[in-house]
Amino acid sequence: MPRRRASLARPLPRFSATLKGSPYSWRLRVRRAFTRLRTEGAGPGRETAAIALGVFIGCLPVYGLHLLICWTAGALFGLNRLKMYLAANVSNPLVAPWLIVAEVQTGAWVRRGAFHTLSRASIASTRLAVYGADAVVGSLVVGAIFAAIAAAGTYALVRESGADRWFGELVRRAADRYVESSITAWEFARGKLRIDPAYRAVLSPDLLSGGRTLVDIGCGQGLTLALLAEARHACEEGRWPDRRPAPPQFDRMIGIESRRRVAAIARAALVGAADVIAGDARAIDLELAHAILLFDVLHLLPYDDQEALLASLLRRLDPGGVVLVREADAGGGWRFVAVRFGNRLKALAFGTSTEQAFCPRTRDEWRACFAHIGFESDVRPMGDGTPFANVLFRLTVAPRQRSGQAADAAAPRRRSALPA
Repeated sequence: MPRRRASLARPLPRFSATLKGSPYSWRLRVRRAFTRLRTEGAGPGRETAAIALGVFIGCLPVYGLHLLICWTAGALFGLNRLKMYLAANVSNPLVAPWLIVAEVQTGAWVRRGAFHTLSRASIASTRLAVYGADAVVGSLVVGAIFAAIAAAGTYALVRESGADRWFGELVRRAADRYVESSITAWEFARGKLRIDPAYRAVLSPDLLSGGRTLVDIGCGQGLTLALLAEARHACEEGRWPDRRPAPPQFDRMIGIESRRRVAAIARAALVGAADVIAGDARAIDLELAHAILLFDVLHLLPYDDQEALLASLLRRLDPGGVVLVREADAGGGWRFVAVRFGNRLKALAFGTSTEQAFCPRTRDEWRACFAHIGFESDVRPMGDGTPFANVLFRLTVAPRQRSGQAADAAAPRRRSALPA
């Protein structure tokens, strides 16, 4: 397969303006309006209050007015109106009949100290106004109980310690880079960056040290690059926490993604922060890199191609550089089955189920493969908080390879333009 060389072009401005009258401008306005609704009233306290108040409103027997009440209360108290209304749908068609019965009976007990007798004669002889008054009173009690339960559950899910607040803000800023691409890309970035422990790990200078060039092979939407870019901005603007070591920073960052549509999303989100090449890493000859990322890439290549790619990266790594490889451990039991299932679903979603390779190895087999190529490896688990048997390998050049690598580094550097 012919190889092509690539180097970074001059960075473009970080943000691009949307032309007035563009056929895409109305879509962008809709996306921005949705993201404002989706993110307003952020913070554990406000999100808890929105869900609790929404549940309380949903329990009120004023059907048809729940949306108006939620919208008004959300605007008045500065809470998330979308989440509030979704919580108000506790009174959906499946639950509402049982909810009404519970409220009427609770109201009867509060007002008269006795429940309604559930018989045809009793129901026929009781005035409708009595049921209505009982429903109103009971809805206040039942709504308060349900709201308290919802508040406790919500706060347990969304609360974050002071140590995590800085990361949540970093994730928000990185995800906001994808608003102009699509709501799906933005939501995916928000969820993936928060849940996947690998993204938090790359911010550790003990794992990934800064340097001249970083290359992210199989970068997808460019989430790692976006997070590193926002971490750098936080340092430059004085927003990085003093108690935390500075994140790794690079003179240039390159993302490589074989899926052109996904690469286009990454390129739009990373204007001025990184260059994204749409192509196969096996066909691109890069300049020397200080750090290379391979997250969930190798097991999607045939075994021979895995070793060929690793060997080429060994030759393109700066002395003292590092390669981070996140892979599934085929010896991970049921958690590896979850990885296999997830890969099948992803292949079906992208229409590559018949052509996508799946060539995993156990943790020890990966380490043996790296050693055979000429790498030393450290390994740590990287599946905490997920059902997947993922591990992270930190690769450095083995001592016997360093003399040859130093000779390559002393040779004149090759320069070329990015592929069109």
